Amino acid sequence: MHAFKEADMSYLEDLSGGDQSLIIEMLRLFLSQTPGYLDSLSRHIDLGDWSNTQSMAHHIKPTLAYMGAEDMRQALIRIEQMAKADPVDSVVLKREFSVLRGRFEVLFKELEGHLGFLTSKM
Repeated sequence: MHAFKEADMSYLEDLSGGDQSLIIEMLRLFLSQTPGYLDSLSRHIDLGDWSNTQSMAHHIKPTLAYMGAEDMRQALIRIEQMAKADPVDSVVLKREFSVLRGRFEVLFKELEGHLGFLTSKM
């Protein structure tokens, strides 16, 4: 098992019962879908579309739980809550998202590396 900065693979290991092919499939699914969801969230934030910001943040949260990225899931909860506020403090929300986006880049690289490692063993 590799050391990760953003992910905790023990949850995914437990969830899959240690089935490497299932872990590979879940990683592939996460890595193929989540970047698009993140881009969509970014667009909604840029447009000040707070209802869809809230909805997309809510949509992404469970996938982070599967990857064991609980701190990042908590950041999405904060973004979701900020998008619900009246009025929305867009400066703080955008700053929070900017930090989170950087963390996603780290997470994606970690998971891509782990996926490569797992597939090379099969």
